[in-house]
Amino acid sequence: MPVEIRLKQVRESRELSQYELAKLTGMSPQNIQKLEQGRAKGIQLDTLEKLCEALNCEIQDLLVKVKG
Repeated sequence: MPVEIRLKQVRESRELSQYELAKLTGMSPQNIQKLEQGRAKGIQLDTLEKLCEALNCEIQDLLVKVKG
């Protein structure tokens, strides 16, 4: 079953820019953008943990099953 990352929605609800989130996670703004646009080939668990820590959320807030 496909999974969608809801990074943009969660980030915007926290009123953070891509640049601010990148700074908090140690990631590049380009990688944040790729994840938000669905252009990343995958996401590692440690990256999810960094995002969740920076956004004060749980993994299930970022990853949602998409019905086919």
